[in-house]
Amino acid sequence: MSHRPSFFSELRRRNVFRVALTYAVVAWLLIEIASVLLPLVDAPESIITAFVVLLALGFAVALFISWSFEMTPEGLKRTQDLSPNEVIPYWSRRKFATFILGVAGTAFCLSAYHLLFPPPPRIISSEPLSISQASPSSSPSEKTSGTQSDERTLRALDDQWAKAAAAKDVEKTIAFYSDDAIVLPANATSAATKEAVRNVWKEMFATPGFVITWKPTRVQLAKLGDIGWVSGTYELTMNDASGKRINDRGKYLEVWEKQRDGNWKCAAEMWNSDLAASAPAR
Repeated sequence: MSHRPSFFSELRRRNVFRVALTYAVVAWLLIEIASVLLPLVDAPESIITAFVVLLALGFAVALFISWSFEMTPEGLKRTQDLSPNEVIPYWSRRKFATFILGVAGTAFCLSAYHLLFPPPPRIISSEPLSISQASPSSSPSEKTSGTQSDERTLRALDDQWAKAAAAKDVEKTIAFYSDDAIVLPANATSAATKEAVRNVWKEMFATPGFVITWKPTRVQLAKLGDIGWVSGTYELTMNDASGKRINDRGKYLEVWEKQRDGNWKCAAEMWNSDLAASAPAR
């Protein structure tokens, strides 16, 4: 009566245990390599998760192949088709143990490195968010609408400012400046205090025959929406020392800042003539 081999002895004969152990240590090594290298290329964590799942599925496939097939000098053959005299190459126990210990030792070293030198925390974005970007409820159309509203506001303020200057109202004219505004008038020194700005306009208004008008040609807002600049053209007439009428025209630039109370004030202003400077007297 023939003795039927047990299931475990059959697993040993078909090298299922060796394949399982080899696959496990190699998979461990691959996982450690991936956990060290993938963060260096800023790969998403989902890639490591998918890699582990694939290795787990591959483990089942490897066990099935080791049970059903054997590697022979002629290639892969089904185990049940092998003849009793079939020569099957095997690694010696010493070579197999050396391979397993080498791979396991390498994986252990990588695991220790990963624990001792963890990767730096992942930075989602290094670009600073603007106010409009930080608000999830702010749509592109709302941001465009807000920008257009501020542009209309600056145009209206510049128009009111021009009317106040045309009326030679000093206090109304300087009310459009912020407290720390700086004015760079043509052919004169800069004015960096409120009183100095007031004196600039007082001197101009006191000039005989002085009339000034201006209109904006371009209004633009910064991305954050708290700074804007207005550029345009002006026309000016006045009398010189002999009473002769002088006509001037030129361009101007205003920098506006939105204050804490939400109102816009001019923080910097400059203008200069389009006319050529007259030659100095000899």
